[in-house]
Amino acid sequence: MVALMLDPPAMPLRELGSGTATVLKIVLFFLGLAAATLGAFAAEHPSLVSVESADCKECHDELLGGRSWTHAPAEEDCTICHEFSVAEEGTTVGLLEAEPGLCLLCHDEKTAAVEADLDTPHFPVTESCLTCHDPHGSDQARPVLAPLIELCGECHDLGDLQHRHGQQLTAVTDCARCHEPHGSDNARMLVGAVQHRPFAEGSCEACHRPPFGERMRLRARGERLCAACHGELVEPSALSTHPALRGDGRRAGCLSCHNPHMSDQARLLEAEGPGLCVPCHEAIVALATGDGGHYPAAEDCLNCHQPHASENTLLLAIPLGELCSDCHDTDDAALAATHLGADLTRLTCTDCHTPHGSTHWSLLADNLHPPLEDGCDLCHTGAFNELEEGGGNELCLLCHDDVGEAAAAAAFAHEALELGECRDCHNPHASPQQRLIKSPGAGPCAECHDEQAAGDGEVAHGVIDLLGCRACHEPHGGERDLLLRDEPTRLCLSCHGGALEVDAGAETVRLLDHFDVPTLAAQSIVRLRLSADGRRDHPVAGHRVLGTPSAEELKRVDTSFTEELTCLTCHDPHKGRSRQLLRWNAEFVDEACSACHSK
Repeated sequence: MVALMLDPPAMPLRELGSGTATVLKIVLFFLGLAAATLGAFAAEHPSLVSVESADCKECHDELLGGRSWTHAPAEEDCTICHEFSVAEEGTTVGLLEAEPGLCLLCHDEKTAAVEADLDTPHFPVTESCLTCHDPHGSDQARPVLAPLIELCGECHDLGDLQHRHGQQLTAVTDCARCHEPHGSDNARMLVGAVQHRPFAEGSCEACHRPPFGERMRLRARGERLCAACHGELVEPSALSTHPALRGDGRRAGCLSCHNPHMSDQARLLEAEGPGLCVPCHEAIVALATGDGGHYPAAEDCLNCHQPHASENTLLLAIPLGELCSDCHDTDDAALAATHLGADLTRLTCTDCHTPHGSTHWSLLADNLHPPLEDGCDLCHTGAFNELEEGGGNELCLLCHDDVGEAAAAAAFAHEALELGECRDCHNPHASPQQRLIKSPGAGPCAECHDEQAAGDGEVAHGVIDLLGCRACHEPHGGERDLLLRDEPTRLCLSCHGGALEVDAGAETVRLLDHFDVPTLAAQSIVRLRLSADGRRDHPVAGHRVLGTPSAEELKRVDTSFTEELTCLTCHDPHKGRSRQLLRWNAEFVDEACSACHSK
C-alpha cells in the first residue's frame, strides 16, 4: 500500500500516486481485516454465564478507551449490533446482520447510498461501511479511520486532486465540506446542486488571494467582495437596506444568507423560505409559522420583503397599503362591515394587525385594548367614526381617569396632552408595543421632536429602540424639567454603571426600576468599570467622569474645560454619528477628546 505523506498543516500536500490496483487492495484489506477480526472474536470468546450482566468493556477496553469519538451503540449497549449465544461448549458472538445492512438499521437515510441508487454513487460505500469507518470509535469525527484527506488519498490520486483544487489542499482539508462521502445526486459528489460560477470553474483566485493554504485569504472584506460582481443588488439610493449586508463583525454580510461555493437552494441560499431568516428573526418566524401565522409570511418572507434593499421602509417590496390590498380587497363589503364601515383605503393595516402572525383573532396585535375583547360598542355607537362622548380624550378618561389626574397634578406638564389627543400616541385598538404605543422606538415622539431623532448616518440611543423615549421621560407629565424620570447622570448610570444583576434562568431583567426587558437585550448594554466612588476612570483610567475638575487637576491636564462634568458633557442622550453617541458630531473618541484637549 502506498504510504500517505503529509506536510505540516500550513503546507500543501505532496503529490502522491494511486492506481486501480491499489484501490482494490485497500478495499479487500479492510474487508478482510473486518472479517478476520470478527471471526477471531467469535471463536476465541470465553464462556459467559449471563450476557445481561456482562460488561464487554471490562475485557475490550481497547476498542473504546482513549477514543475522542465513540460510536453511540458501542458506548450504550453492545447487543445493539452483536448477538450472543451461550452454550455449555462456549459463548459465540456475532453480528445481528451482515453489514452494511446492519448499519442501515440505524442509518436508514444512507440506504440509497449503499444500494448505489444515486446519480453519483461512491462505490466503497456499497461494499462495506468499514472501508472508512471504525464501528467502535475513533480519534476522528464520524468516526473515520483517519483524517479525511488521508482517507480519501488511499483511493484517489492526491497529485491529480491538488491540480484540480488549485494546489490549496492541506493536511487539515475536510473533503466532506464540499463532497458528500456517501455519494450524491450531484456531479462529483458535491454537497450542493447549485454552484457559484467561480467555484464551478475552479477559479479560486476570483475571490481568494494566492498562495492558498489552511487559511484562505479573501481579496476584499464582506460585502465589498460580492459587490465587485453583484453591485446592482444594493442600490445606494435605496430607502432601506438589509442590515445583514453590512458585515460589521456582528453579521457575516452576504454570507449571512448565501453560501459562497454551493448550495442545494436557488441563488446559493443557506435555507429555504422563512428558515433562512431564523438566525436573525427567530421570534418573527416562529410567529409566522405558528398556529396564528399569516399565510404569506409562513410561505416565504420574500412575498412581502426585498432581501437586499428597497425603495420602501422595512425592505417592503411595494408600499404597505398596496401590499395588503394585493390580497385583501378594500372594496369588499364584508371586510368593510367588520371595520364598522370605515374607509379601508385611509387606514394603515399594521396599526392594529401584525403582518407575520398573532395569538389573537384576525391577526390583531399582541397588545389589545381590553374593551375590544368585549366588542366595539363600548367606544363606538354604531359606525367607525361615531364614538361615545364625542370621542377625543374625554372618551379615554372614562376608564383612564388616573392618568388624567396624575398629568394635571404634575409639576411639568406634557403639552401633547393639552394640544393633542391620546390617539396621537396610542392606538385605540391594538399594537405590537406595550401600552398601545402606535409605533416602536422614537415613534410618536419624533412626530413632534424630529430634531432629536436619528437621521441619515446617525445612530439612535439603543434604549430608544428597546423601550422608546419613555425609558428616560415621563410621557404624561413629571416632576422634573424635560419630563425626565431622574437626574440625567443617575439615569445613565442606572443602565451603564456597575454590573448587571441577572437571576439564573431569568428571561427578563428589570431596568430603571420600571421596565422588564429580555435578558439578552439587557446583557448587550455597555457597562462601565468606574472607580469605587463612581466619579472616575472613563473613558480612560483616572479621567474624571462627574463633578468639577479641581485646580490641581487642571494643572496636570491640558484642557480647556473647567465646568462640571456629567455624562451629557460628552454624550448626546438621543443620537450620534458613533455608537458611543459622542457630541461635536464626532465619529471617534479621539475626535471628541480634541474638543477639550489640544492635540
